[in-house]
Amino acid sequence: MTATPVLRVEDIHTAYGLSQVLFGVSLEVAPGECVCLLGRNGVGKTTTMRSIMGLTPPRHGRVVWKDRDITGRAPYRVARAGIGFVPEDRRIFADLTVWENLDVGSRGSAGGWTIERVVGLFPKLGELATRRGGFLSGGEQQMLTIARTLMGNPELLLLDEPSEGLAPLVVEHLKEQIGQLKAQGLTILLAEQNVGFSLDLADRVYVLEKGQIRYHGTAREVRENDGILHQYLAL
Repeated sequence: MTATPVLRVEDIHTAYGLSQVLFGVSLEVAPGECVCLLGRNGVGKTTTMRSIMGLTPPRHGRVVWKDRDITGRAPYRVARAGIGFVPEDRRIFADLTVWENLDVGSRGSAGGWTIERVVGLFPKLGELATRRGGFLSGGEQQMLTIARTLMGNPELLLLDEPSEGLAPLVVEHLKEQIGQLKAQGLTILLAEQNVGFSLDLADRVYVLEKGQIRYHGTAREVRENDGILHQYLAL
């Protein structure tokens, strides 16, 4: 990585009550990169994302966004600063239509993403514009929650387990769409346990295990390192 990072996570320690999950996690993301936080289920990937977003503030360490310390800021302030979060559980509004979900995401924001542009990326959403969110399939809901987050015009997109629970064909299609976002220059931090999905998208990879970063390298280096794949990813 040669560019100056826009996001720096510095030695964060995060807990839920008495249960500590992260033990000194540090990572960096440069403009236009897709960086993957890779690891098995339960190793702390989601907690890292929540720490960055202010949903579960770290007890120690810092989160620095574009040289500003945002550690522990309210999530809405983090979002307004330019970080968009796509949670694992999607959190769409089940009683609102696709169009209404997108409209909610656009409120109070100004920038390059419009409903027309997100429908260009996810054409299926245009076909389902009047369908309520609760009647969408898992893949359609995932498209909607990414599109709704894009409507806030983030500079950095946090994607938490986007392939989780989706059929293989849907995962392939989603990978292509995230690849388009990357090609358009959007900076992405991806938390995943699907190794193939991740390595096809990522420039660099951090491997997380038991709340600590155990390995950092390029996607190519990880792909070629059977020891890392076997030890930390059970492959």
